[in-house]
Amino acid sequence: MTATSPERIVSDSGLPTLLSHQPHAALRTPYAFPAGSGPVLDAETLREHILPRWREGVEKQTKALVKRVRSTMEVLSGDALYSRLDDPPSRRAALVAELFRTHTLVKNAGRLDVRALQQTLVGALSTEGPLHFEIAWGHVKRGLAGLKTPGPWADLAEALAIGRLTALTRAASRLLDGEVRLTVLSGGTRFQDALLTRSGQLAAYDIQRQEIAEALGAAGAVTFRDFASVRAERDGDRTGRRETYHRKPAEPRDGEIQARLHTVAFNVDWENVLALAADGAAPHGVTLPAPLADWLAGAPAERGPLLVRAAAACLVDPGVQPLWAEQFLAVEDGEELLEEGISFFTHVSWEATRRYVAIHNAGKEAAVAGPSAGTAGTAPAGSAARPIRLTVHEKRDRPAMPALAVLGMRAAELLPQHLTVLLPGGGGPEFGTVAELHAQVPSARPVHLADGGGTQPVFGWLAGTSQPLCLVAPEADWQRALPAVLDPEQG
Repeated sequence: MTATSPERIVSDSGLPTLLSHQPHAALRTPYAFPAGSGPVLDAETLREHILPRWREGVEKQTKALVKRVRSTMEVLSGDALYSRLDDPPSRRAALVAELFRTHTLVKNAGRLDVRALQQTLVGALSTEGPLHFEIAWGHVKRGLAGLKTPGPWADLAEALAIGRLTALTRAASRLLDGEVRLTVLSGGTRFQDALLTRSGQLAAYDIQRQEIAEALGAAGAVTFRDFASVRAERDGDRTGRRETYHRKPAEPRDGEIQARLHTVAFNVDWENVLALAADGAAPHGVTLPAPLADWLAGAPAERGPLLVRAAAACLVDPGVQPLWAEQFLAVEDGEELLEEGISFFTHVSWEATRRYVAIHNAGKEAAVAGPSAGTAGTAPAGSAARPIRLTVHEKRDRPAMPALAVLGMRAAELLPQHLTVLLPGGGGPEFGTVAELHAQVPSARPVHLADGGGTQPVFGWLAGTSQPLCLVAPEADWQRALPAVLDPEQG
């Protein structure tokens, strides 16, 4: 069950390496950021100083994108990249296609089949309504006992990504001199049965991201919706698409499960799993042994995270188990408790991965068989086209699909829901899991949100909690760095 996963774990972060090759860092107690333990950002400063600067930063990003596209198109001739540039509809489509050849925004910009993308855009622009893009991105943050993120809610990482998406959408609108929309599909409910996530958190996360988009000036242009609900509407299945995903066209093979095991294990809602087990439930049919349950009940806030951190490290690298066992020496039957905990963690992870793969495979079959397999370019004239799909992970079999680097090319394969942001002493923001950033800058301080008393313009969900907006290096002038963080010249 512990075969090395060939897939990226936690969006290509260095957390697995940290757990297996730097066990001394992983043996520390869970990273906690109590409210008031670092600088405090008040609602008035956020509203009057920071948000206006962030909106200016998005506008600068937009202008830079538009300027690059127009400059490039002025010197293009013939059909080296695009077809029929002398035809107005084809040229308009080429303008938008060229937007996705921006190397600082699109990971596969140099490999993108822009001619095919142009043709899809020609079809989409011939239909009624605004040009509509769609991207599947994001599920609520899950901290893995403080290793990944410091809390479950949207923070500065999401704001940076949403700022880039806002600039992209706004640039496309200006290039076309018309309305452009982007729908972000959250995958939280799609894999909820596998990852044992909580519905309330999934819904809250999308509401938070929508509030950030509106605060950055993207109201009506960038919207966040649930993946399963949109698919259900699109396919005319008002009972919900999740039933379709529970079909079992084929039981996942052990190799498929092993290939995704670590990735899924790092995304299970372990806080919820332990809470369910403490109430006597058997998550995914796996019962928590009574001695282990009794031990966890003695100090759940401390022992639960310790167990999850130990089990996650041992799943990635069983060779570090003796180092983790040292943490349990002071506990009666500690070594046995650790072994039982690792077994529980591994078996829940295995079943979660089996279900995840089954949902994923059923979804692929449904996409091939159902009406949602169509493309924007196939819609009849005068009808509404299906959204043009974008992605956050490059699809090698879909060379005309732009793969966005939502956090920029310095963190091309990282996604906001897996990490937090560090503002260093100089240069642009740095991204990583909490454990990585803590190992890099042990003295990093959290920036907390003050309770705005109902006047918080955005990020009110962080006020008064232990989850910070971001981390700052001791030498960083966070009051200068934070307002400028969305300015492309600061990156």
